[in-house]
Amino acid sequence: MNGIELRIVETLLNKPELIDNTYINTDWFTEIKLRNIVEAMQGLDLQERTLLNIFTEMNNDGSVEYKHLVDIQSGFVTSASFENDVKSLHKLYAQRNLEVSMDVYKQYPKKQELANLSEAIAELSKIDEAEDDGKLEGAIEELQDRIASGNPVGIKSFEKLDNLLAGGLYGSMLFTIGARPSVGKTAYAVNLAYQIMNKDPEVQVDFFTLEMNKREMLSRFISRSANVDSQKLKNPANDLDLIFSKMVTAGIDWVRTHKIRIYDRVLTLGGILSVIKKNAAKAKPDKYVAIIDYIGLVKVNGRQDRWLQVGKITRELKIIANEYNIPVIALAQLNRGVESRQNKEPLLSDLRESGSIEQDSNVVAFLYRPDDDNRELVKLSIRKNREGSLGDISYYFDGKYMYFKETDEDVQ
Repeated sequence: MNGIELRIVETLLNKPELIDNTYINTDWFTEIKLRNIVEAMQGLDLQERTLLNIFTEMNNDGSVEYKHLVDIQSGFVTSASFENDVKSLHKLYAQRNLEVSMDVYKQYPKKQELANLSEAIAELSKIDEAEDDGKLEGAIEELQDRIASGNPVGIKSFEKLDNLLAGGLYGSMLFTIGARPSVGKTAYAVNLAYQIMNKDPEVQVDFFTLEMNKREMLSRFISRSANVDSQKLKNPANDLDLIFSKMVTAGIDWVRTHKIRIYDRVLTLGGILSVIKKNAAKAKPDKYVAIIDYIGLVKVNGRQDRWLQVGKITRELKIIANEYNIPVIALAQLNRGVESRQNKEPLLSDLRESGSIEQDSNVVAFLYRPDDDNRELVKLSIRKNREGSLGDISYYFDGKYMYFKETDEDVQ
């Protein structure tokens, strides 16, 4: 039996919490029995990962006996090499994949086979690049290339926001946007994603929605892209005139031709991290963004106080942003206190449940209505920015069409 694969499964059976914090693709395994064990564990919550539940989850065909699980678990010695073992497992898989892609391309030297070969080379390269020896040569070379090429830095969204962010959303950024309920933070996140993909259709956006389902989020993207009434999409059967149908079809086509994925069943921190790691590892530089809506609904295993859990969430999101050099946008809810003040502009102290949000974030911005009588005016106030400037951006917001537009003047 493969030694690396066996050590990984031994460790997971003894420390099942590791599976929530480490991305492992079961396709990497060559041993079917060990692959099935990991798949079963990934399908269970932490507190359910007993040997009996794992054995039951495997829908066993007799190839793995319960005693086999007990024997594997008893072989555990230490988890010290776990991260290195997972990396080695991934690398071995990537090498096998590259060899297969090369053989196929030799037999069928066509465009699709060449694309598969290029992807296999890129995956293997990324694993090697993940090794950190502390040297600066790679970072210096990247900076020199950017200067020499004159290529713009960062992923583009709203123009004024990009200016305050010193060029756009950049790798390693944790960008937190706080707001009170009903201000439009989800709609703003939809508009951010829309702007990002419209300006560069090659950017992949992973949208984790913990408050709405996939159908509701799809309707919001269709409403924004096709300029149709979001309320009518809730019951379109009553509005099926030809013009409305064509507009909805155009919105659906926009979604299909852009790289948006919406996750409404990934509710735990471990699950979110696992998806981000899987997809960010395949993405080219400046071609991936993750959006989490919102921090307060993310589930964390354990019985810690909520403020400690939120601290873990923001810390892990920041770590993954650094590790994969991607921007992560996280929405957050603000305390009620802001509503009772005469000045409605939120403060950093209004962030709900944890000061770690401010500490871990590169950028903290607040979405709010400065005037309750003017519902169409919404401001984004950037109050922490490590790489750029502080400032306010005024938006015209039409909730009916999920539409945010930067404006120079207050909306009348």
